[in-house]
Amino acid sequence: MPEIKPRYEFRIWGERLAPFRQQLEKLAQRRETSSKEIYLVSAVTDECNAKIRAELMDIKVLIAVERGLEQWKPILKAGFPISATAIQEQVFPGLKLAPPTLHRPEYSMDKFFAEVVRAEPKIAVVDVSKTRHQFNIGECAAEYASVMLNHVPRNTVAVESTNPDAVLQLVKSLGIDQPNVSYIREISRILATQSS
Repeated sequence: MPEIKPRYEFRIWGERLAPFRQQLEKLAQRRETSSKEIYLVSAVTDECNAKIRAELMDIKVLIAVERGLEQWKPILKAGFPISATAIQEQVFPGLKLAPPTLHRPEYSMDKFFAEVVRAEPKIAVVDVSKTRHQFNIGECAAEYASVMLNHVPRNTVAVESTNPDAVLQLVKSLGIDQPNVSYIREISRILATQSS
């Protein structure tokens, strides 16, 4: 994949985040998108964001935490069928799991879930639907989203950029004082709640 610069991200979750959306709407024109995605959540790490959207495997890994921001680096964007090499050398190492022995040179999405994911008990499969309101503000991309995580409704606001100072400045100007919580950490929290 072409080199993509790692981005710094700050994300919050809550039930009453509409005031932040209103602030963002005053700063920039919004673009609304909806999607259905499947997240692969590893039981051994919260530093890998692995999802499938529109039959495209998209993986990024956490490479640094600086000044309260998380820096995420994309390591894979691959359509299905996906090669056994990508599964063994990128998907499983990203999830911090031992690569499986594979018997096909490539896998359709159905075969990937049936033969690879279901054979690994340390991977949780999470259905996620999103309606995102996206904004471009200076050097930052910002969003307000209504999300369903395994049928649990959540709202989220995020700011990201390759420039950490720009992220911190926009977060401060919005008056956000909640902790930074990634998608994977929030999904893992919900999974723990649902299994208890």
